[in-house]
Amino acid sequence: MNADHKRFDYLEILRFILAFLTMTWHYYYFGPSVGTIDATPVHGFVIRFFSFSVEIFFIISGFIITASAVNRSPVSFLIGRVARLGPCLLVCATLSLAVGLLLGRWPTPLSYVASILIVPLAFTNGADWSYWSLRLEIIFYAVVFVTMCVANIRRSVLWIALLLTSCDVLSIASVKLFGNDVFGTAMSQYPVERYLSFFAIGMLLYQLMVAKKISIATVGALSIAVCAGAFRCYEDANRIAKLVGDTHVSAFTGGAILAVGIVAFIGFLRGTTSPQAARIFAALGSTSYPLYLIHQNMGYLIVGFVDAKLGHGIDSRPFVMIGMVLLAGGIALYLEPVLARQYRRFLTYSATTVSLAWARMPGSKRSYGDAD
Repeated sequence: MNADHKRFDYLEILRFILAFLTMTWHYYYFGPSVGTIDATPVHGFVIRFFSFSVEIFFIISGFIITASAVNRSPVSFLIGRVARLGPCLLVCATLSLAVGLLLGRWPTPLSYVASILIVPLAFTNGADWSYWSLRLEIIFYAVVFVTMCVANIRRSVLWIALLLTSCDVLSIASVKLFGNDVFGTAMSQYPVERYLSFFAIGMLLYQLMVAKKISIATVGALSIAVCAGAFRCYEDANRIAKLVGDTHVSAFTGGAILAVGIVAFIGFLRGTTSPQAARIFAALGSTSYPLYLIHQNMGYLIVGFVDAKLGHGIDSRPFVMIGMVLLAGGIALYLEPVLARQYRRFLTYSATTVSLAWARMPGSKRSYGDAD
C-alpha cells in the first residue's frame, strides 16, 4: 500500500486504551491522592504511571497529524482539525457546564466560551481540567498549518521536529545553566515546551516508518527527542510524586516509561484487512476523545454525588467509568458526526467565499479555493 494511504487501524484501539488508563489514573490514584475523590489511593507500581498515557497521545498526534498534513492543502487541513475538535468540545464543555450547575461546581463563563471557540484554549483554561493538553495540540496544529502555508510540508517534517525538540532542549538547558526556564512559556503548570519532544518523536517515527526517509539527520533528531522526552518523563513523574506525596523515581524509570510508550505505539502501528474490525476499531478510537474530555471534573462530581447519596459501602467508580465510556461512545457515534458535517459545511463555504473574494481583488493571482 502507498505510504500516503496506509491505514493504522490498531492505533484507534491504543487511543481508547490510553483514554481509559487516564480515567483510571484520575479515579484511583490522582483524585484520591489530592482529595477530589474520598477514597484511599491505589499506590501500585504501575497505576501511578498511567498519567503518561497523555504523552503517548502526543506521540500519536505527531504521527497522525504529519500523515494528514502531507496529503492535504493548508485550508483542507485547517478545516479538518476544526471539524474534529469543535463538535466534541461543544458537546463536552456543555455537558461539563450542565453537570457542574446541577452538582455545585461549574466552569467559569470564560473557560466555557474558550472551549467552544477552540483557539482561546491555547492561552487560557478550558471547561475541564483535562483540557490542558489541548493547548499543546492547538499550538502544534498551528505550527504545522503555518508551515504548510509557506513551505512544502513533505520537505519540512524534519525541520519542524528539530524546531520542537530544540525548544525543549533549550528549556532543559536553561534550567541547568540559569536555575530557571528562561525560554519557558510559564503559561500554566503545564508549560508548552516540556511536551514538544513527544510530538517530534511522532513526526520522526512517521518519517522513518512510513515515508521511509531514513537518514543520519532523522535518526539523530529522533535520538535527541527521545532523550529529551525521557528526561521529561522523569521530571514529570517526580512532579506528580511530590504533589501527591509518593516516592521519588529514578532517571532510569523516566526512560523506561517512554520506552514502554514507544514500544506500545509501534506495536499498534498496523492496519486490518477486515472492514468490520476496522469499523469497530474506528468507533473505539472516536470514543477516546470525548472520554478524555468528560471524565475528569464531571466524573469527580458524579462520584462524589453518588457516594454522598449511597454512602461508602459501594465503590461507585467502576459504574461511573462504565457510564463515562457509554456516554462518550454516544457522543462519538451519534452527536459528533452530525455536528462535524455542519462545521465542515460552514467552514468550507467560508473558505470558498474568502477565496472567491480574494481572486476578484485587483492584481490577485492566488486562490485558496481548495478547501474541499
